[in-house]
Amino acid sequence: MNRHRPTLVLVALTVFAVSYTYAASAQMKASAPEKMMPSTKAQKMRECEKRADQQKIKMEDRSRFVNECIAAGAK
Repeated sequence: MNRHRPTLVLVALTVFAVSYTYAASAQMKASAPEKMMPSTKAQKMRECEKRADQQKIKMEDRSRFVNECIAAGAK
């Protein structure tokens, strides 16, 4: 029984670490680009990304579409 004790402790610590990491990541909300731009522009970016999803814009064209959408809203 004593041989397995370090293994059980290691497994328990691993489970705790994984669950703690998951809980911490669930609390994060803003992405890095959103933190670097004003909140109004971040909101516009989210709206444009939602529009790209609805219009089923291909991934290779999505960045250009979102940038043009944000620029059109700034005018």
